[in-house]
Amino acid sequence: MRPFGTRAENQGALPAGGTFSPARSIRASSWRKPVCLLAVAAIVVALPQVISSPYYILILGSIGIAVILSLSLGLLYGYTGQMSFAHGAFYGIGAYTAALLTSRAQVSFGLAVLAGMFAAGFIAYLAGRPTLRLTGHYLAIATLALQVAISQFFTHASAITNGTVGVFGIVRPRGFESDANYTQLILVLAILCTIVSARVVGSRFGRALLIVRHDETEARAVGVNPAHYKVTVFVLSASMAGLAGALYAHQILFISPVTFDINQSILILSMVVIGGLASNFGAILGAVAVTLVTQLLFNFGDLSFLIYGFWIVIVIVFFPAGLVGIFRSLQSISRRLPVVSRVRNREVHQ
Repeated sequence: MRPFGTRAENQGALPAGGTFSPARSIRASSWRKPVCLLAVAAIVVALPQVISSPYYILILGSIGIAVILSLSLGLLYGYTGQMSFAHGAFYGIGAYTAALLTSRAQVSFGLAVLAGMFAAGFIAYLAGRPTLRLTGHYLAIATLALQVAISQFFTHASAITNGTVGVFGIVRPRGFESDANYTQLILVLAILCTIVSARVVGSRFGRALLIVRHDETEARAVGVNPAHYKVTVFVLSASMAGLAGALYAHQILFISPVTFDINQSILILSMVVIGGLASNFGAILGAVAVTLVTQLLFNFGDLSFLIYGFWIVIVIVFFPAGLVGIFRSLQSISRRLPVVSRVRNREVHQ
């Protein structure tokens, strides 16, 4: 079986000199992917200035925030296997911290966002030291208790959070007052979070997380401290969720405890599961899909919960690898097509 078609096709695929240069092919493929990703990122960031509808600009900003949330939980659940139902709480901590600082203390937006990230990470560190020693459903119950406790704090600590009335008077940073400009800021930070997440996953730290997820006993045998790595990624994940919360507060300009309850945690978890575990691309796909589906289901009233649940069941049962699994299957099928295979082979030999 000839791997590249007929002999005549192979000869026609070679360059004029008649020789194949692997180094040249590697150099060509090494810059194509970064250039394509940079072009896609530039187009995404430019979209708010092109879209005229405020509603669609709001949805685009919501997708950016959802991507940050999905990436943050994906690091924890996808790469260490630690399921958390407290991500809605960390999301709220970042939102309340940043909103209260900018609306009451007149702190600058940048410092308020950093404070929101620090507050969420600090609470995660305090809670993570004892709870992350647990595994399986015990850990899930512990994080669920943390979510409920923080939600109750948002609701009943009226002197700080203004209770169920919520926080008003939130002001956007100078230069980003318009919906389009602020949405661009959200998208830029979402892209930066994607880069950070990719760097973490591809680093030695990321490889250690996968070892911990596979077998903690094996991790200890090779010198990896599971407790240290789980707490560290828990803090990083919560800090990213705090960033998303701070961005959300200054996008909507109003926050209340309802937004950060257990339903929000379940929604974030569904993004990760639907997109695909242990995949940054899957986390992005899940965030986009869940955000768009929830927006579409607003018109169905009470039936929206039934339709949403049915959709999740279909994805989990028939596509256990998530949306990223569907994408990879389609990519694998396309590579087997004769026409596509022939074009790829000619590109390799050029």
